[in-house]
Amino acid sequence: MTTCAVVRRRRPSHNQMDMFATFSEDRYSLPSGHATRAAMCGRFLLAHLVLATPLRVLVFLWVGLVGLSRVLLGRHHVTDVLFGFWMGYCQYKLVEILWLSPPALQGLLGHLAAF
Repeated sequence: MTTCAVVRRRRPSHNQMDMFATFSEDRYSLPSGHATRAAMCGRFLLAHLVLATPLRVLVFLWVGLVGLSRVLLGRHHVTDVLFGFWMGYCQYKLVEILWLSPPALQGLLGHLAAF
């Protein structure tokens, strides 16, 4: 069950149902999937790529503009976007915690193969 199905927060009242060429569009607003994915990708880029300061600023701007666009287009409330940012950051942290390095994975597979 998705978060949207649990919360069932409606999209802003000024949201236009103008997405005619899509297969499906949620009627629910929380969380913003765009903001969630932007935060997760932005965090990944900042953590794993050696970027000069101007490029790091561009990553932050891109993430912020994705969230701002969702509010300005009337697709989400501000709190939906903020929760989406937080959720994307948490998803990245979870992947980071569960990630196994190649040597650790080979060691684990070696132990499993011994059984």
